Amino acid sequence: MSDILKKISDTISETGKSVGEKTKQVGNSAKLNAKIIASERSVSENYVVLGKYYYDKYKDNPDEEIAETVNAITASVDAIEEMKSQILAIKGLVKCQSCGAACPVDDDYCGKCGAKLVKPEPPVEEPEAEEPAEIEEAADETSEE
Repeated sequence: MSDILKKISDTISETGKSVGEKTKQVGNSAKLNAKIIASERSVSENYVVLGKYYYDKYKDNPDEEIAETVNAITASVDAIEEMKSQILAIKGLVKCQSCGAACPVDDDYCGKCGAKLVKPEPPVEEPEAEEPAEIEEAADETSEE
């Protein structure tokens, strides 16, 4: 009977060691996967920094292979700035060209840095186009005369 208990004890002991080893492997793998993810994130962030550096340095004269991408970024940046200006105009504000502060459009000088504010051009309202039916009616009236 003691032989059977010893075999059971040895089996349990070996199984425990095996489970412990597997747990250790899983833990080590998880730690390495976390380090891989952190390193990949660092690479991505550095790619962004490198790309921004390249864009800022060469946006006026990019390499031919990357010119389309640089131009797309420039167009997006310009569109973003225009939309931000529109938001400021809706709020009755203007952006200071010196420090970037949002100032009331009626002010002549920036309240933060004292620089003279550049006033936005008033929007030019275009006359509304006539509806096609109105154009046809006007053409009919002139042709009858």
